[in-house]
Amino acid sequence: MPPILALLCPPEDARHLGAILATANRDLVVVTAADAAGLERTVAEAGGVDRIVAFRTNSIVPAELLRRVPGPSYNFHPAPPGYPGRYPFAFALYDGAMQYGVTAHEMVEQVDAGPIVGALGFPLPTPPDPDRLTDRTHTALVQLFVMLAAQLAQTDRPLPRTSLNWDQSRRCTRKALDALRALPPDIGSEEMERRIRALRSVRHEGIRPHLTLHGRRFALEED
Repeated sequence: MPPILALLCPPEDARHLGAILATANRDLVVVTAADAAGLERTVAEAGGVDRIVAFRTNSIVPAELLRRVPGPSYNFHPAPPGYPGRYPFAFALYDGAMQYGVTAHEMVEQVDAGPIVGALGFPLPTPPDPDRLTDRTHTALVQLFVMLAAQLAQTDRPLPRTSLNWDQSRRCTRKALDALRALPPDIGSEEMERRIRALRSVRHEGIRPHLTLHGRRFALEED
């Protein structure tokens, strides 16, 4: 039986990432899914898989499904180890980070907590621009994927772990994002600009800064 790898990623990434893996191992069968529910169906239809690789996805692979895979599965996270969790762009922009990057790691039950197997970093302009950050991050994710493709395609061997560690003190969560978008009535102009800059990275999700006064909420429109 040929080895089977399940690729969890946006549809626009599936074809070229699958081709990269197939070139690295011509015996490999690559099946794809766009979300967690689709991944469950894909794995069931394949009769099991030898590895799962997640790339640029907000879907969380259930721990029970990870346990059914013989060896480690891997995720490509669109942020450096200093920004685990969801919405990392917003927190990096808020911090005014001068360096950013991407991370590849083993998937474990806790999101963005497994051993790190690869990372790439790159500098950011001051102040960093949300659209440029998104584009540069996607490019870096593809670069890291290509660097690790030959190892990912050999599903009988785990990837070597690095000495890098996650910084869980800066875990990016929806609760933390909601606190960032809730503007206090006495906010200063500098702090407001920091928050607006950060939240531009998630405006496509309808997440905008808001101010609550006398029981009424006022949301900031696009500037």
